[in-house]
Amino acid sequence: MPNVQVPARKTAQIEIVLKDATLDTGPNRLLDADGASLVVHERADDYVTDPAGNAGARIACGVITTR
Repeated sequence: MPNVQVPARKTAQIEIVLKDATLDTGPNRLLDADGASLVVHERADDYVTDPAGNAGARIACGVITTR
């Protein structure tokens, strides 16, 4: 997913479509044996450093599930 910047103490509304991702089976599935989540970090991912792109602390997260 791309980096999204939100000004301090502001809100943002975004929609990102991952057209090749799926919640079903297949090579681009998001869910595996241990599940999946979305994590928001305090800074931008540098797309180089592992495991979290030197993006700082985790400030929010959510579990991805199917119904």
